[in-house]
Amino acid sequence: MMREEFLPLAKPHITEEEEKQVLEVIRSGWWTTGTKTRQFEKDLASYLSHEDPVHCLAVDSCTSALHLALLALGIGPGDEVIVPTWTFVATAHVVEWVGAKLVLCDIEEDSLNMDVDDAERRVTDKTKAIIPVHMAGFPCNIDEIRKLAQKYRLKVIEDAAHAIGTKYHGVKIGNFADVTCFSFYATKNLAMGEGGAAVSQNPEIIEKMRKLAYFGINTDAFKRYEKSGSWHYDIEEQGFKCNLSDLHAALGLAKLKKLDWMNDRRREIAKRYKEKLNRKVQFTQDSMEHYHSYHLFPVLLPDGIKRNDFMSELKRRNIGSSVHFIPLHLHSYYEKRFDKEQFPVANRIHEKVVSIPMFPSMTDDDVDYVIYHINRLESFKSL
Repeated sequence: MMREEFLPLAKPHITEEEEKQVLEVIRSGWWTTGTKTRQFEKDLASYLSHEDPVHCLAVDSCTSALHLALLALGIGPGDEVIVPTWTFVATAHVVEWVGAKLVLCDIEEDSLNMDVDDAERRVTDKTKAIIPVHMAGFPCNIDEIRKLAQKYRLKVIEDAAHAIGTKYHGVKIGNFADVTCFSFYATKNLAMGEGGAAVSQNPEIIEKMRKLAYFGINTDAFKRYEKSGSWHYDIEEQGFKCNLSDLHAALGLAKLKKLDWMNDRRREIAKRYKEKLNRKVQFTQDSMEHYHSYHLFPVLLPDGIKRNDFMSELKRRNIGSSVHFIPLHLHSYYEKRFDKEQFPVANRIHEKVVSIPMFPSMTDDDVDYVIYHINRLESFKSL
């Protein structure tokens, strides 16, 4: 049982609707930020809103959203921001971009999310914000994070790069923090090639971020080229270049219509994996109380299995895999600043975590192919 075509770790789901939306933008002659981007912002805000409305800014990446959120919330030099060591480097870099001090904390073993108790141990009188990361699409313990934030008067910026559509006690992520930031990178649940968004129930924060996202201009700069617009504009403060193009927003509009279906399909795949994979493989946390959107499907290998050998065997069988993540404190840029011994859980889990294929267009045969070969790998026979 060997397939000729490589089964990747992730792959965007593409239909005629995506092609139609993008072609419409191409033929319109207006390719940068415009009506499609504004419509995407409205539709995403509507999709996420619960009891109170959320307000949305679409940008070029989740990284930009995190960066702008820190600036809009007044985080800067002299401040400290707590980030879990188990995340992609963007979550940490943005802290240093605004001149604040990065403080890393450990993770929970079962969820790979921020260990809130460990985060609290690292709070000082200089701590001004905390950035929890909803790892792989499973929500952090938001109740405990909010208690921590209230106790020490911290701003909360959620890194929800993996968690579009994830629900915490039935409420979508995007309704809990001062600002929540999403990613629409090519591998994400709502894939637009590139893109991101920030949402908040505070419209003033979003409008502050909107100005910073395009050079600090005081009006909608892109209307300068429309009949209804004016050539005049004013730069009120230093800003950046983070706007989303209508080409990318067009993909987002098409994807948003079927996001719930795509997430449900991911959950079906996860269920199939859990029911059929070798019991020597462990899985990260799920819960009946929450809706896990399964951006990734990490597995934990049993002791005695060499991860590189395991991944090489999968590749030989045309199965993609990866590691999410290398803890930040183990990278050369950070290792001299952080004591490795402060992160025992991340150190231990990092040695045995592997992400296996997870994307909504996987067929049941694709899933069963992965299961079949993992269950029969030579590396398990000695256990």
